Amino acid sequence: TMLRVKDPKKSVDFYRRLGMTVVAEKHFPDAKFSLYFLASNVADADVPDDPTTEEAVLAAGNLFQPVLELTHNHGTEDDADFKHYNGNEEGRQGFGHIGFLVDDVYQACDDIRELGYGFKKEPDGGNMKGLAFAWDPDGYPVEIIKRGGMDYQQKNVE
Repeated sequence: TMLRVKDPKKSVDFYRRLGMTVVAEKHFPDAKFSLYFLASNVADADVPDDPTTEEAVLAAGNLFQPVLELTHNHGTEDDADFKHYNGNEEGRQGFGHIGFLVDDVYQACDDIRELGYGFKKEPDGGNMKGLAFAWDPDGYPVEIIKRGGMDYQQKNVE
């Protein structure tokens, strides 16, 4: 999965709060963009400590875990009018959301709230309880689900 991001520092911090680790970074100053590769559950994976090395980029390509690629076009972080379309706007639909399994949905939501980001659906809101949809720094919807099984409760909807 690749997402375009406006401010990589904010986006990397957001996804770290969901348990991800930056496993590789690749910067292309002449082309004015950077790539950040993040993955979950990499404690036992063979990835270098320094994500900026060429070895880290190669290791990221050999992971069995899904890898999230954040693409940053340099300069967008300073442009107040710049906006990515998240694929959920009227006339621009397509992309739905990405989902993350976490150990504690409520703690993950507290961490996201602490960063100042909002929610499309809080864990106890709506018909399905125990899962959430947060907005990441670029407005992409992110589903947050409990690892080990979705133990949310669904009310009868008529």
